[in-house]
Amino acid sequence: MEQKKTLALFDFDKTITDRDTFLPFLLFSFGWLRTILVLLLLSPQALICLAGFMSRKKYKEMIFKLTIKGWTKEKFNAVAQDFYRQKVRNYLRKSALDEIKRHLENDADVSLVSASPEDWLKPFTDELGINLIGTRLEIKDGSYTGKIVGNNCRKAEKVNRVKEVYNLENYSDIYAYGDSRGDKEMLEMSNHPHFRTFD
Repeated sequence: MEQKKTLALFDFDKTITDRDTFLPFLLFSFGWLRTILVLLLLSPQALICLAGFMSRKKYKEMIFKLTIKGWTKEKFNAVAQDFYRQKVRNYLRKSALDEIKRHLENDADVSLVSASPEDWLKPFTDELGINLIGTRLEIKDGSYTGKIVGNNCRKAEKVNRVKEVYNLENYSDIYAYGDSRGDKEMLEMSNHPHFRTFD
């Protein structure tokens, strides 16, 4: 009988990193002026979203349509690599990286599970050699459309996406690491939940 394995699931923003990376990515990619103009233009929608009358997915798509729409995959990959090397590495929590390495050394299956787009998380997961589950962005005719494919990878969608990749029956121990309400369902799914462990 095959021995069951361990699965370790990590949120990214404010769990592995010490801050959210959405605004830093916009600032890095588009500069202060354009970022501020976009956020000001969409400030009414931001308030509607915060009040619960608009989904985060819809609000994110509005931002993406004013920023990355029209980018090629090659351009996004290049910007993401530069963003990771120049910015994200400075945001990483050593204690979180040590925990990821510990799981890898113990032959666990390790995955990042984030609401951030997979496209700007990939340099991090490639460097560490872990799986990537994140929000997926639509590409048509070689360019980003600004739309999200499926659902924003948050809350119950994190569990849905994990189950698409992993048969949980194969794991005796499931570790989950998160910091917010967006991680609640993933934490509840695990038998080793860790909330704000690395703060």
